[in-house]
Amino acid sequence: MIDINTKVLGLMGYPLAHSLSPRLHNYYIKEHDLNYVYLPFEVKPENFSDAVVGLKAINFRGVNITIPYKEKIIDHLDSISEQAQHIGAVNTVVNEDGCLYGYNTDAPGFIRMLKEDGGFDIEGKKAVIIGAGGASKAVGFALCKNGIKEILLLNRTPARANELVELWQEIYSDVIISYGGLRDDSYREIFKKFHLIIDTTPVGMAPETDVKPVISPQYLHSDLLIVDLVYNPLETVLIREAKKLGARTLNGMSMLLYQGIESFSLWTGIKPEDTGLKNGLFDR
Repeated sequence: MIDINTKVLGLMGYPLAHSLSPRLHNYYIKEHDLNYVYLPFEVKPENFSDAVVGLKAINFRGVNITIPYKEKIIDHLDSISEQAQHIGAVNTVVNEDGCLYGYNTDAPGFIRMLKEDGGFDIEGKKAVIIGAGGASKAVGFALCKNGIKEILLLNRTPARANELVELWQEIYSDVIISYGGLRDDSYREIFKKFHLIIDTTPVGMAPETDVKPVISPQYLHSDLLIVDLVYNPLETVLIREAKKLGARTLNGMSMLLYQGIESFSLWTGIKPEDTGLKNGLFDR
């Protein structure tokens, strides 16, 4: 029962209709019999700053941050972890006595998914990352930290991609990193030498599930592992087309769970077990 002692957690982003985070965290709250509640807060851009101030005023225990605020939130925090600072994006905020601390659990969540669910050995491999937002920052940082050999970053705005590439190169000078736009017919040949493609954009996310992928499926091949961080729906157009070519695929459901476990631990001190919720989240 919710009472005066109930600790409030939440999700801030815009839009949020696709999100399964409230279902996930309220499941964990119930499993561990905690006096917490996790709520979605769809915050329009013009109200974002006021909403963050409200976290302190109403004494929220913490929130997850999602599209499009993972970078914008940083300027509103009292402190951020060293990892979040290197990444340049925050997806988890903890309120400690009125001070807001920022963390990034996307990076460890992504690596766990890649290794445990994808069986992918990162060391010495080559990856293409699509998109240059907060999720892309976490993915690129995580790959560099775990021994990737080369990254090609593709984004609609090459200038933004260039900024991110320069940031990664400052920290990981031994990794070959380049960038480009998304309208280049030469990628068919370029992709032949890569092992992993990660789409970090929201393209294909519910409710717009029939939108074409930002890269043409004709560039893909059967030796690739294709990762689409969208988890609702479980099978985007990109994943569906990649499967037709015989490529291995991963959606973002495992990353949602694994980063959620890390966030939940930061707020409550309890680290839930992976309870096999990956597909069942849609049924609960």
